[in-house]
Amino acid sequence: MKYMTSFFQSRTRAYLDHAAATPLRKEVLQAMMPFMNTHFANASALYREGRGARAAVSASRAEIAKILRVRQEEVFFVSGGTEANNLALQGIVESLHLKGRAYAECEIITTALEHPSILGVLSSLEKKGVVVHKVPVDAEGLIDFSAFEKLLTQNTVLVTIAYANSEIGVIQDVRKVARTVKQSRARFMHALPYIHLDASQAPLYLPCALDSLGIDCMTLDAAKFCGPKGIGMLIKKQGVSIAPLFFGGDQEEGLRPGTENTPSIVGCAKAFALAQDTWEKRVEKVAQVRDYGMQKILREIPGSIVNGSSLMRIANNINVSIPGIDGEYAAVVLDHYGYSVSTKSACSGLSGSGSQVIYAMAGEGEEADARALSTLRITLGEATTKRNIDGLVRVLKGHVERTRKAIDQMLKK
Repeated sequence: MKYMTSFFQSRTRAYLDHAAATPLRKEVLQAMMPFMNTHFANASALYREGRGARAAVSASRAEIAKILRVRQEEVFFVSGGTEANNLALQGIVESLHLKGRAYAECEIITTALEHPSILGVLSSLEKKGVVVHKVPVDAEGLIDFSAFEKLLTQNTVLVTIAYANSEIGVIQDVRKVARTVKQSRARFMHALPYIHLDASQAPLYLPCALDSLGIDCMTLDAAKFCGPKGIGMLIKKQGVSIAPLFFGGDQEEGLRPGTENTPSIVGCAKAFALAQDTWEKRVEKVAQVRDYGMQKILREIPGSIVNGSSLMRIANNINVSIPGIDGEYAAVVLDHYGYSVSTKSACSGLSGSGSQVIYAMAGEGEEADARALSTLRITLGEATTKRNIDGLVRVLKGHVERTRKAIDQMLKK
């Protein structure tokens, strides 16, 4: 334990992987503490202590619902973004199937850029016969709306995309997706398809009210907006029917049985309120450091490529490829010098494969391979400074120069 404490409290390090995890805000911890020791009762219990815990859960649900401009009964607490995505996608399809719709008559539209917790579920559904279409994206990672319109048919039951991509930070035009789907509903004269938005990366930097976005379901993960890990939310409008994946209790209206995690639910609500209340000021501050970082990398490291749209980009994301280097080894070198960065989504695992998100934008071939295998994801927080960026670029530049020199020497032999 002593080793772990000293390891994590080093003041010489710069944490630059906020897309993977964010620090718990002190206000959030303070809100949670009473429910860890004093008010620890099971929120489903009938006695006074249980009713007190249940009141805290209800108050948290009401606070979140108010911010998202939905009904309280449309907010469901789950263990995090991965569970929310699984519940939304599998639950919608299974609900339709239970009502008599064949799997082969269920079509889902997504992109190849999505998080593993989306693509993994879709792969499982395909094995049951569900048809999955991946709408093409352009070189900046933005949806090709002409192709999207053509993919919408009377069998389309769901459209699922990320609000802000977890790797390259690209922000999709969700309102245009909603308008396009609305036109499809009118054309085929039915309520489908539903629109599911993975908004896990969004709350600190984007507005999340469902009515303004025009969507039906939303995934949120407290670990991504300075809340506790192991808690998230699935928001679903009342008209959306979802079959439960787990059984054995009637918590969360039977959609997600199990003892309510009262401390984390309270912390989730507090963190979400703080995130959405101040997102515009945060964008203004963090985007300045992001832009400084992207420009500095492009200027000081020849051949570097910024991945993703420069305009439709979440405020804290820098994603670069430096063809000729190994992205994972570069991340290890940066770690050694005190800079925590990643190469892709943490849920993609530690394999040496290149970023599938980059392949989706760059296509196939040697150039695409070099770009996908040399990617670094640098995601900033409110405390990240230009000085942090200067130090990172200095180390990265030195590593790139040494690598290229070694390659040149090998080629001359």
